[in-house]
Amino acid sequence: MRESILQLLEQRALYRDKIDWPAARQQIQQASGTAEADKILDQLIASSTGNHGRWIRESQVSSPSGGMKRIARAEEGQRPHGREATSGQGPVRTDEADPIGWISISAFKESSTASPAVRDQQRLAFARQLQSQLRKEDERDRCGWIVDLRQNQGGNMWPMLVGIAPLLSTDPKHREVIGAFVGGPERQIWSIDSGLVLLDERAPVALDSPAYSLRHPAPPVAVLIGPKTASSGEAVALAFRGRPATRSFGQRSAGYSTANVPTRLPDGSILLLTGSVSVDRNLKGDGGKLQPDVTVSNAADAEQTARNWLRAQSQCHAVASNR
Repeated sequence: MRESILQLLEQRALYRDKIDWPAARQQIQQASGTAEADKILDQLIASSTGNHGRWIRESQVSSPSGGMKRIARAEEGQRPHGREATSGQGPVRTDEADPIGWISISAFKESSTASPAVRDQQRLAFARQLQSQLRKEDERDRCGWIVDLRQNQGGNMWPMLVGIAPLLSTDPKHREVIGAFVGGPERQIWSIDSGLVLLDERAPVALDSPAYSLRHPAPPVAVLIGPKTASSGEAVALAFRGRPATRSFGQRSAGYSTANVPTRLPDGSILLLTGSVSVDRNLKGDGGKLQPDVTVSNAADAEQTARNWLRAQSQCHAVASNR
């Protein structure tokens, strides 16, 4: 099994060129026992994937929740303190006249042992839930939006992107690039077309009902990120980076803005193989930490700074003048 993992890493790992593979094989062969050999292999996985990949042993995969938790942690997070305490993924508002919409996107964890059909249902349910929250927030006249990714430690990015697509889109009538996976010369483009989120020409998660359209399309958006924003959470942040009328606030992200592909091995274990970098709408990204446009160390201050910026935008000026 170790040789199978070594071959996969040598062929596909993002930072495979940094490893002396013949020397690595020799080191494993000279290990004093299974435990040492596995420790060396885990170190090689970490080095060749930028600390994002993992080998999840069969015993961990087959446990009721162990595999799911480990995949969620590796693939890839209450809500802020202050006057808007949270309930679930959205804030409990103390001011019903607040013109700023709020949507918090949590990590998405799916079962590694469930059937493909069940996993599809889980992804669709998560995307529906996000769009339902958007719809509820949008019942009032929102002039701008805050997207909170500070607790999003990752998982499967596609339900997140599908759920938040109404905010990502700035031109519902035309196809819009929102990011990509880049591995060497290969690019896989993420885009939105009529509310449908695509990977190249395929929809990884497709809603079974029409996508929601905001009352006021293409609003200004403030994105909150921080040290717990990781992996797919960082991918969502990248999908907003470069969007018109958009700024990010908070602290640097975790630094796992790369993509994992779960690869099941013959013994039932799973290798989370990091093979590409996630990039933004302008195809820029290096796989590391995302730097916010405005650095704010305190959580409550980050929220207030984001609100101040949104209220300074022309859309919010128009709302204020009509009240």
